[in-house]
Amino acid sequence: MTRITVLPIALLAASWAAAGNAQVTEPVALEVSRDYLLGASLSSGRDPLGTSEQRLGLRPIWAFQLGRFRFATSGASALLAQGRESVDSGVSTVLTRSDLVSLSTSLSIDEGRSWKDDPVYGGLPRVRDTVRGRVTAGVTISPRWSATLRASQDLLGRDGGLRLDSGLNYRQQLSPQTHWDLSLGAGWANSTYRQTHYGIAPAVASATGLQAYALGSGFDGVSLGWRITSALNRNWVAYGGLSVYQLQGAVARSPLATRTTTYGATLGLAYRNN
Repeated sequence: MTRITVLPIALLAASWAAAGNAQVTEPVALEVSRDYLLGASLSSGRDPLGTSEQRLGLRPIWAFQLGRFRFATSGASALLAQGRESVDSGVSTVLTRSDLVSLSTSLSIDEGRSWKDDPVYGGLPRVRDTVRGRVTAGVTISPRWSATLRASQDLLGRDGGLRLDSGLNYRQQLSPQTHWDLSLGAGWANSTYRQTHYGIAPAVASATGLQAYALGSGFDGVSLGWRITSALNRNWVAYGGLSVYQLQGAVARSPLATRTTTYGATLGLAYRNN
């Protein structure tokens, strides 16, 4: 946990030192429109479960607004929105919003997990894909601080269970076109979710020779991320970021958790019409 606690203190100290020179902009609401965004991101990361190694991948990112509904991939959603407004990936819409509080709902596809190519865990059953329904509450604490709480439920009854994810975000405005965000997150899940994703049932253990492992509800991980975003001109926006994720408690002791702390990095470039 030393890496997770020291880094935000250092970054916040630097941001407070520069706060007197930075201009803070007011949040701008995303109005009813047909805005869209297209781009690509290059990311490096590793799954904390299984035997996969650090991988580098290029993937498309896109988002568009159609009336009150938003359709977005992860990452692109934050670029389509302006200011501090929280935008979920998948299909989302804002239920209510004020200067201090927002409430939105969304649907997204949870792609599950396949173990078939893993040399050690290949005999484990696939975690099935499902559709998750989410409700997200956002609170503006100050011009620079905001917080979110998201509840996510498996809607198809595929043992996806319930998740709660909380986040605390600090934004430092460097110029009218550029800002960076420091985000701290923590996740909790019920026993159904945790057993499906991190557990090994006795019958599966007997068939594969792996150790059976059962767990109940609880916190499963904490994350820290830093990201800088800059509008290069009216239409083009670029971003880059670093992240660290650490499994917690019973999840970190699971036989599937081959590495409890993982690191990631990403770069992206996107075009937006407005």
